[in-house]
Amino acid sequence: MKKTALLLISFAAFAASLPAQSQVTENKDVVNMGSGVTANQTTGYKPSVTLLSGGAVEYREYTPELSLSLLGVSAAVGYESEYVFRGEKRSGHAIQPKVEFSYPLYALDLYAGAWYSSPIKGTKMGEASELDAYVGAVYYYKELRVDVGYIYYWYPDSDSYLISGDMEVYGGVSFDTASYLFGINVSPSFYYFYNWTLEQHVFELSLGYAFPVGGWLLDNERFTMPVRVYGGYLTAGKKDDGKLGGQGCNYWYYGVSADLAYAVTEYCTISGGIRFSQRGGGEGPQSDGSYELAGREKNFWFGGKVDFGF
Repeated sequence: MKKTALLLISFAAFAASLPAQSQVTENKDVVNMGSGVTANQTTGYKPSVTLLSGGAVEYREYTPELSLSLLGVSAAVGYESEYVFRGEKRSGHAIQPKVEFSYPLYALDLYAGAWYSSPIKGTKMGEASELDAYVGAVYYYKELRVDVGYIYYWYPDSDSYLISGDMEVYGGVSFDTASYLFGINVSPSFYYFYNWTLEQHVFELSLGYAFPVGGWLLDNERFTMPVRVYGGYLTAGKKDDGKLGGQGCNYWYYGVSADLAYAVTEYCTISGGIRFSQRGGGEGPQSDGSYELAGREKNFWFGGKVDFGF
């Protein structure tokens, strides 16, 4: 708990020390990639893009020069009653801070960040702290968004977990449907992840939309209800990293999340809601040579967070 408190204090001090930006804040689609990693949430620079009807991006101009004014910074502190990743429960109650930097360079949006999950009740087997460090790049072409990157997963409490760290690369595409669905963008996306430490392949599809419930019910557009549904398939040759004899597994998973979000200011949003996840397969005993997944097949939990974007 002391480590968690110090980490949260450091994030708060960092966010408070940042100067207010005069640039227009651009709200981008949130695409969940791995664990708590999300690419390009909110950045604080003026995009050099041409917008079509419905908000679709036609092309991105070259960045004329390097400037700190184009640097985007976002931070968040969240709480989850359970940490469930790809259908597998990793821990119970957890505090999850995050920081991300982004920068437009030529035709790309570059980003890098770190996300941390710290179980509140300490750690035990299968319930370890986790730090994800990631870098990536996004390219826009008309309604398409192409994203590639790298994630390193580090488990500081390696004594309570099978492996101390692993890494994966990913690539994905998403599509802006606003021009085709009367201004509504449900952001259909497909991502592929490859983890060479675990010899693991993951295929994941998702849809997401922020319903303007505040405008519908309260005449207050600061309230929205982001909803996301996803589903995927995972196959791994060494889910245990060889520690238990090279056990693999294959299973599918799906889930949904629904939050109520309130934009306190242009740079700060508070949200909270419920989540559900279910998986199928991967339940065989370790004696048959397959890896036994942690936690229940079905998980229902809740969580919330505070987002800052500069």
